[in-house]
Amino acid sequence: MRLGTLSLKSNLVLAPLSGIYDYPFQQNAKEHGCSLVVTEMVSAEGLLRKGESFLKIGEDEHPVTVQLFGSNAEVLGEAAQMAESMGADMIDINMGCPAKQVVETGAGVDLMRFPEKVEKILTTVRREVKCPLSIKIRSGWDGEHINAVEISKIAEDHGADAIFIHPRTKVQGFHGRADWSLIREVKNAIHVPVVGNGDVTTQFLAKRMLEETGCDGVMIARGALGNPFIFSQIATYLLTGECQTEPSEADKISMARLHARLMAEQFGEERGAIMMRRYLGWYVKGFPGATDLRPQLFSVNTVSDIDRVFAVYSERVLQVDSNNVQ
Repeated sequence: MRLGTLSLKSNLVLAPLSGIYDYPFQQNAKEHGCSLVVTEMVSAEGLLRKGESFLKIGEDEHPVTVQLFGSNAEVLGEAAQMAESMGADMIDINMGCPAKQVVETGAGVDLMRFPEKVEKILTTVRREVKCPLSIKIRSGWDGEHINAVEISKIAEDHGADAIFIHPRTKVQGFHGRADWSLIREVKNAIHVPVVGNGDVTTQFLAKRMLEETGCDGVMIARGALGNPFIFSQIATYLLTGECQTEPSEADKISMARLHARLMAEQFGEERGAIMMRRYLGWYVKGFPGATDLRPQLFSVNTVSDIDRVFAVYSERVLQVDSNNVQ
């Protein structure tokens, strides 16, 4: 997939998840076939105030898209220029976040209510950066104001190289079903690449989205939590038609332990383990005895604690020698 001047190895993108973005998480996704990661939303004003302490891009994180949010065109332009100078391979302007604290500042999905603001922002940002530029949008504000096609056309006309669309309205939040037919409408209305997002949690749903909408790529969000395997599953299924089996509990435990070690390397033993707690619940979703396992994992303080809990669980519940679970 090609987004402006950025050529990607696959058409799979890791979506930003609020409060969940760290190097080990995105590296695991990349190693399983994700070709582009998008950062958590970065405040344009915050970036201008704090600079490198606010945004750090590692040498081996590329390609990476920095997603900015704000409502002031000039501030967004300056922030985009700064992010590009710091190593961003692509700039994404968030026009889809439904969070109250974002919308109340006139940013996120609130921008979709004012097409003239969208036009000014994109014109300004496009003038300031040379790298590819995209926007992340929703269907619109509510069921009576679905304007994703209109906003996408404005974006294309004012320098956007790609559109990422989550076809739910602001009012829907993350409830109800994503309306994939709207992705198809956007794709049919513009010429730049369109990447669909929403309700893709399996390899079959990824293929279905591509076939039903004609979109150029698929953005995975919640489906990747505790499950980086989803990217390799999708990539293989799209390439060969072969359905990969679901990873076993032992496979997921091995991945969780690797993830924990990477977290410790980046953040330190204790902080890394505590930050890892949020991921552990996702890794063991659906495990036999998960109800009893989760409280133990949520109380770990070191990577050794994680290893110990999984070792006991493997032997008692899975009846697997913990030495064979790497």
